[in-house]
Amino acid sequence: MTEKPLFFESACIFSIIGSSIGFISMFTATIFFRIVTEKITLITNITATEKLSPIYFAFLMAAFSISLAGAIKLYRMQRIGLYFYLTAQTVILFLPVIWLGSNAFSVTNAIFTLIFSGVYLYYYRIIKNI
Repeated sequence: MTEKPLFFESACIFSIIGSSIGFISMFTATIFFRIVTEKITLITNITATEKLSPIYFAFLMAAFSISLAGAIKLYRMQRIGLYFYLTAQTVILFLPVIWLGSNAFSVTNAIFTLIFSGVYLYYYRIIKNI
């Protein structure tokens, strides 16, 4: 068995943590939609939450769960995890833009997605073809 490089393993662990937090937060937002939209209005500059719906948060929850599955598969050195992860991260990055408009694009999310995707693509050759 190929030993995992520390940088690759660290990226996998951070992706698992981030996807888990994303899944839990979107699950909470889906279940407690009314309370969450009130909090969004109170603590952000978004004053109109009409475009938000439980379906939006459910789609993001599904994307985070696919991202989590991909990160776990990457940690287990399975190549299919890269495809799961990249697909889910693309959805997570662009679904808010499609649903809410161009102001919903997150540069921070894009930077982290590019960094982690770059790490996984760099180590693609050592991942097993399972």
